[in-house]
Amino acid sequence: MKLMLPDGKEVNGVEVGFSVVSEKWNEYKLENGKVLKVKPVVLKVYELDELDPLTGEPDYLVRSQTVVSVSPPSREEVSCD
Repeated sequence: MKLMLPDGKEVNGVEVGFSVVSEKWNEYKLENGKVLKVKPVVLKVYELDELDPLTGEPDYLVRSQTVVSVSPPSREEVSCD
């Protein structure tokens, strides 16, 4: 299957099935006391015909989306202000 890379280059690849083992959130405390949570979610994986020049292993293209959540500051943080 023909695939377009982000740089506009066209490559050949095959979709590879997968199962989710773990999808963890990355959490960041913002200066305003809120907590920003970010989680990448993989939608599709493609094994490309091109090989990595250093390892000789196939390159992969991953289609994903980013899920974002913002939580308000805790009550303790609000009452300390």
